[in-house]
Parts: sequence; structure tokens; C-alpha cells
Amino acid sequence: MTLKEVARLAGVSPSSVSRYLNGGPLSGSKSAVIRRVIEQTGYVPDQAAHTLRTGRLRQVGVIVPRIHSESVSQVTSGIAEVLSERGYLPVLGATGRDAAREARYLETMQAYHVAGIVLMAVSPAEERARAFRACSVPLVLTGQAVDGLWCVYHDDSGAMGALARAMLDRGRRRICYIGVDESDTAVGVERLRGAREALAAAGTDPGSMTVERAASFEWESGRDAMRRLLTVRPDADAVLCATDVIAHGALLALREAGRRVPEDVSVAGVGSDWADLLSVPPLTAARLDQIRCGREAASILLRLLDRKDEDDDGPRHIRLGYELVDRGSI
Repeated sequence: MTLKEVARLAGVSPSSVSRYLNGGPLSGSKSAVIRRVIEQTGYVPDQAAHTLRTGRLRQVGVIVPRIHSESVSQVTSGIAEVLSERGYLPVLGATGRDAAREARYLETMQAYHVAGIVLMAVSPAEERARAFRACSVPLVLTGQAVDGLWCVYHDDSGAMGALARAMLDRGRRRICYIGVDESDTAVGVERLRGAREALAAAGTDPGSMTVERAASFEWESGRDAMRRLLTVRPDADAVLCATDVIAHGALLALREAGRRVPEDVSVAGVGSDWADLLSVPPLTAARLDQIRCGREAASILLRLLDRKDEDDDGPRHIRLGYELVDRGSI
């Protein structure tokens, strides 16, 4: 079965079948009849011919900081869902949050002729931003905002600010914070900024908030950071955590110390991990729609591959919102 035979059976031109396969403009009636013929015949496009014609594989590089992360799996799930609808295969590379490895993946994927790349950025540092802008294939970033590039990211400061306001509304005033390294702009900088701004707006001195940093994004680091906080701020009545996974570790440390949540201490974090429902107590969180983030990024990339945005003024930033889910831990 060839493309020409599909066109003959569908009663359309080969170029119409080609447009259908590549997501180009086509009337609904033509799309329906082509889809029916493809389903009936089991036609599979010749990927080798596509590669020879375009110089690109029907593959999209997906570069992530780590694999064992609920947020990463949700983003990649959204990406894969959209790509599969257009017959693109995601090729995954995990950097371990290593800038040099990230650069190697960018170079290698371009050398192997991927059609485009979606990159979950950790930091928009200028030297990395230059490498992003020099990419020879369409590139979309998720998680960070970088000038001059297509980006899909979250309202990180707003999400943390909402959690801080919820704690303040419950009368908490001795608020502490467990963050991460500030090389991660979104999680390390923006979320802390959101907490401080919320305190300032409520008339509370942001400097009164003791800040402890977790060594990593794992729950064990959250536990260790909470243990350190308890030694310097045993009077703490609330703990804001940069991520919900870190908050799970904080919950464990508080339980070990005999502190009740939420009776003695409020705890909350940003994220959307399934474990939020199973922690003791279930964790209040500012939920980020990571699956939508992946879908949006993949959709933008496909539009760039179709050159549907070539008349636009330039790359745009899409900032997604958040949802405060109160499960009783504050």
C-alpha cells in the first residue's frame, strides 16, 4: 500500500493525503474519507521517504532533568499524547540536572536530525539561553521563561503566595520555608519570592521567615531540612515547602518530633504528586497542571514544524495558572 493508492481509494489527490498525514489544512470531508481508507487498509507512511524529503526524522527530542519525578512524568505524558496524534516519536534524554549533559543532548539530538526539541529547563542562565537560541531545530522550553524563546511555564510565585496567604488566614505567624538551590529559577527563586511577597502584603516582615534549603528534590532532603529547622525554630507554626515531595519529608520529620499537623504546625507545598492524597494528613498543595504544560509545549512545537506561526511577531511565553487544593494540612 502506497500513498498514491490511498489517494486513489479515497478519491483525492496524493497531495491531499500528504497534507492529512502532516497535519496541513484540509476540509473535514476529505480528512474523514482519508482517515477511513487508512484505517481500512492499515496504511503506514514510509518514514524513510519522509526523512529523505525533509531531512528530518519524525522524532522529537524530549530533554528532562530526571526521570524519577511525578512532575516530569506528567509533562512527558502530555508531550507524548500530542505527538502520537501526529505520528511523531518522542526520544527521551535525562540530564541529571547537569548543564554539560544537557548541552550534549541538545547537540546530539540535532546531529541525529530530530524534527524539534522540547526541553524541561532548570535554569535560564545566559550561557544556557545562548545555546537554546542557537538550536537549529524548533525548540520549546517548559518550566522556565527565557527571552526570545517559546516557553510554557507556571505561575510559581503566585502558587506559593496562595499557600502563604492560606496559612496567614488561619492565624499562622511563625512561618518557615524549605526551598531548593536558587540555580533553579522557577522553583528556587520564584516560589520563595511568592512567599515573601505574600507575607509583606499581609504586614508581616518577610525577614522573619526562616529559610532552610533542601539538598535535593527528594523527600529525604525535605525530612533533613525540617529536622534542621526544628533545631533553630522549635516555635514554628507553619512550614511552606518549595515542592510537595519535599513537604512529605517535612511531614515525616514533624511526626518523628511529636508535632501534630495541622494542630501544631501547618505544612503545604507546590505540586501535584499522587502521594499528596496518601500522606498523613493528606497534603494541602498548590496544584500545577503539568500534563497541560506538556500538551501546550508539544502543540506549539508541531505548529512551528508546520510553519503556521512564521508570520507571528516572535516567540511567546505561555504562563499556566495553579489550583489551591486544601486537603487539611494547614
